[in-house]
Amino acid sequence: MTGRFLATCGWLAGQIGRPFRALPLGRLRAGPPLLVAILLAGVAAVPIVLPLLDPQPEDVTVQQIFDGATTHPDGWIRLEGRVVPLQSSPTGERGRYALLVDAVNTLRAVAVRTDSRLDGTASAQITGILSPAVAVAVEEELPLEATVAGTPPQVVPDRIVVLDATAKPERQMAWWLAIPPLILAFLILVGVRAGYPVFRPTTEIDVLVNPLGVGERVPTAYGGRIGSSVRPLSDPGGALLLVRRGTSGSMLTAQPLSDDGGVAPAPVQIGGSWTSGRIGAVHTLTETVPALEVRSELVDATFLFARNAERDRVAALIAVER
Repeated sequence: MTGRFLATCGWLAGQIGRPFRALPLGRLRAGPPLLVAILLAGVAAVPIVLPLLDPQPEDVTVQQIFDGATTHPDGWIRLEGRVVPLQSSPTGERGRYALLVDAVNTLRAVAVRTDSRLDGTASAQITGILSPAVAVAVEEELPLEATVAGTPPQVVPDRIVVLDATAKPERQMAWWLAIPPLILAFLILVGVRAGYPVFRPTTEIDVLVNPLGVGERVPTAYGGRIGSSVRPLSDPGGALLLVRRGTSGSMLTAQPLSDDGGVAPAPVQIGGSWTSGRIGAVHTLTETVPALEVRSELVDATFLFARNAERDRVAALIAVER
């Protein structure tokens, strides 16, 4: 499952970099997918950062106004509570006034002034500018629901709130919109790291198989370097693994096959002063193929096999990591 997931990520990154295959291997070829991943991360940041740029009033309670604890430099505040329209001006100045009974402490209230009609509501959220007033006194009788068992709330005596024409809504951050581009950026980064196709080593090997004998051959495909022949693993070439008799015993050789049916290159010996290998499988979008990585003086390739038994018979001839 992990191999197929990595292969899917690698294929995705490869499709992004496909128009730039003329670039040399290495960091330059990985540049376009990395750039796309960075751009996707930037897109994911938009629904989070953009709301932060929207100015907001200070959320306060009426008690904070009593205590002079508001901190917004312009006195722009947001309050929540019951709105009770007033018939007479609590400041002696003309205008439309109401009383906002605090939602947290219903024994605290503040007078508000508006240029438009303000209906009474049991729960409302208002925004406006906190302004000084010479004196604020509510002399009319308030409805019972605006009191606490008949006790009217205490009104801020020297401040009123001049309401905004439209109440400023609370900041809404659509953070879930950032999830799809973040996931896509993560998959691309994993794909750049994994490459395509993906080789995954395994510890499962048939220890009962016999190594290839002299004269036996196994058709295979390869990606990498055999002598002077080079093929990408994403577009493997054909090869023939053959055991020959050497001066000091059996000798495993690899011979790349010609694609056009012409003369094939000469076989290359696998072995020499050092040889190492890893048994595993190569994962693509559609299939998983038994594979053997071989590293030696003349061969640096990944061989693909039709069956695990063929891979393990070849692996028995070289030193592989267990």
